[in-house]
Amino acid sequence: MKYLNLIRFNNLLMIIVMQCVIRYAIAQIDDIDITLSNLGLLFLILATVLIAAGGYIINDSYDVVADKINKPKKRTVGVSIDEKQAKLIYFGLTFTGLGLGFILTSLMGHPIYFIYFLLSAGFLYLYARFIKKYALLGNLLVSILVALSVILVPLFELIPAIDTSNNEEQLGAFTVFTSVAIFAFAITLVRELVKDIEDIQGDHVAGYKTLPILLGAQRTARVSVILTLIIITFISWYTFTFLYDYKIAVATVFFAIIAPLGYCCSKLWEATKKSELSHISLILKVIMFVGICIIPLLIHAIYYA
Repeated sequence: MKYLNLIRFNNLLMIIVMQCVIRYAIAQIDDIDITLSNLGLLFLILATVLIAAGGYIINDSYDVVADKINKPKKRTVGVSIDEKQAKLIYFGLTFTGLGLGFILTSLMGHPIYFIYFLLSAGFLYLYARFIKKYALLGNLLVSILVALSVILVPLFELIPAIDTSNNEEQLGAFTVFTSVAIFAFAITLVRELVKDIEDIQGDHVAGYKTLPILLGAQRTARVSVILTLIIITFISWYTFTFLYDYKIAVATVFFAIIAPLGYCCSKLWEATKKSELSHISLILKVIMFVGICIIPLLIHAIYYA
């Protein structure tokens, strides 16, 4: 169990489910070509998950001081697993993920795509070691990496299969999934700010310069509310522009995404306790997961309603 906690198994399972759902959504679209076999998809998912698991481990390894205060009962590194062992596991998982990514991109005949895996692993290390200490930089980097994990399957499936006969269809489908990646980026950014407010005490002791430490918890909460309202506005516009004729999709987006985001806004405006912030963070995580899982419904609405 301690090793499952170390690699954040629940989060990794979410990544697996989301990428499988995205692949299923891609397969629903007529008149497009895909690149990966089922084995290729497995390699892609495993490479992503192993590199992400390594990222969680190295983050905890460099976050020991802050975590003693922020999550004393949930710590693994430095408690049930020592830091040296954790770093060995980090290197093992990360280099295995990079190896799978290299094999996959070589078999695809597009070795340049290996850059994605290399940059992901590199930035996860830099985030844990340096970047997370600075206001907004760490938040933006994590949000970008989450968005890239969403667009990864369409990137590997759709772009390499483009030729002169299907250029419009392939790029059109890729654009749809880019919108989903933007949604994931925005939700993750808000959630990262909420987590920084939640962890302000430990981060202050560790010497981090996060936005709540620089601006104060209340001002950062207000910024998060404004960002959430912008997200709600964008999703509402997108829904009524592209999904309006498919009432089931409109209702699903409203009750699964827009309404819960509104709930988070109201709670975040008045949240002061760590437990309240943790609750909001969890709701945002669920919203993003549900938003990804309803992609097949949205694809049906966009293409076939």
